[in-house]
Amino acid sequence: MKKAKTREYTFTLLVVILCLVFFALGVAVPLVFDRSGKEESVSETEKFDAVYDLLKNEWYFSDEVEDIDQTLMEQAIQGMTSLEQDPHTEYFDLESAKQFSDVLEGSNVGLGFSYFLDENDNFVLRQIFIGSPAEKAGLQKGDVITKVDGAECSSTASSKLVKRIQQSEGKSIEIEFQRGQTTKTAHIVPSEYDETVSLELNEEKGYALIALSSFSEQSGEDFAKAMGQIQKAGIHQLILDLRDNTGGYLSAALDIASSLLPKDSVVFLEEDKEGNTTEQKTNDSYGQVEMDQIVILQNESTASASEALIGALKDNLGDVVTTVGTTTYGKGTEQSTVPFSDGTSIKYTIAKWLTPKGTSIHEKGFEPDVEAQPSAVSQISYSTTEEENTIKKDTVSANASALQQFLEYLGYKVDRVDEYFSPASSEALKEFQTQNGLEATGDCDPDTWKLLKEQALLKYNKETLASDTQVEKAIEQIK
Repeated sequence: MKKAKTREYTFTLLVVILCLVFFALGVAVPLVFDRSGKEESVSETEKFDAVYDLLKNEWYFSDEVEDIDQTLMEQAIQGMTSLEQDPHTEYFDLESAKQFSDVLEGSNVGLGFSYFLDENDNFVLRQIFIGSPAEKAGLQKGDVITKVDGAECSSTASSKLVKRIQQSEGKSIEIEFQRGQTTKTAHIVPSEYDETVSLELNEEKGYALIALSSFSEQSGEDFAKAMGQIQKAGIHQLILDLRDNTGGYLSAALDIASSLLPKDSVVFLEEDKEGNTTEQKTNDSYGQVEMDQIVILQNESTASASEALIGALKDNLGDVVTTVGTTTYGKGTEQSTVPFSDGTSIKYTIAKWLTPKGTSIHEKGFEPDVEAQPSAVSQISYSTTEEENTIKKDTVSANASALQQFLEYLGYKVDRVDEYFSPASSEALKEFQTQNGLEATGDCDPDTWKLLKEQALLKYNKETLASDTQVEKAIEQIK
């Protein structure tokens, strides 16, 4: 009897404790028990429908959510496409779907060059894209545009000038630019161009450099045009810059490889989820332009289709190919994109790709044949969320390390480059502020930070325009 009473007492106490716990958490226990009274298992679809119905109709805050139906479904889809096994499967809402599509399309309207602004807000040309109006007009890397359609670059916001160029599509505009000490003019018609392939010919040293920024719909055709110019110039040494190229269409990688490999070469293998492999071979509509040597520039942001191209060239051409830089990202999967009628889309993994010899570089990447680190300043990182905060001397700040590295890069004497903003570094900042007409407080306010960052970026752009350490290492490999 005593034992029976003890069991009854223990069970009753347990129920009371559980009820107290649930009420402390704000959970209505009887309601939950009523709704889960069935003993038979509930399918995941039924569970999903029940949760959706609860949140839509009975959730206290549902009236505060605009378009609750769409919000719940969007969040559910986001959850389904956020599995840890595959970071490359994702759902795109309207805005992100458009951005993704624009990147893959690769086209733009304008003159067709990349640039940076000098200290007078003139456009300094860094790259001229293949087939662009700028290339057809004979503009070159290093040219400095000072006037656009009569407007002085030094007194007009660059965003307004870019907009003016884009709004002049199909109409001739006058560009005034400096090439060395000579002032030149050109009449150019802004039009659509692909911004993925640029070419530099160095006939004196006997090599060409193609920079490939992504793998868009037009990249294969533009690359073939670049190779045609190289062939015409009688050059047989190619530097292929794939740094920061995160990929794009694998079909574009196949087309590009077709300009460098013999016909009927295997570019990559596709392996489906059952383990079946399919050979993807060169596109016969492109003819090989044979190179004596190909030097590939790569870094940690060289990924996906870029890596497929590296694998195709290394496996097929052997010692002809040398890679220079740092280890690539390591993305060996292939995705397909399915658009929906409302403008959203899903990108999901359908296969793994392997090199022609059957090697997977997924989550490993390609190590370089010749290691070459980028300049230290290009590796400086900082928090954009902290940019509006003032960094005071003798304090610790997330951006103090970048602040002191920028000062050091610009030639000011600092005693450390960690997250402690020291009194000695503060004195260096005072010198910078004085020389640039700012109040010499020794504290880095947002205006000081902005100017410091701009000057460091300008110096870096000028230096890399003239001499890029990794490109120089690639040139050293040319026999």
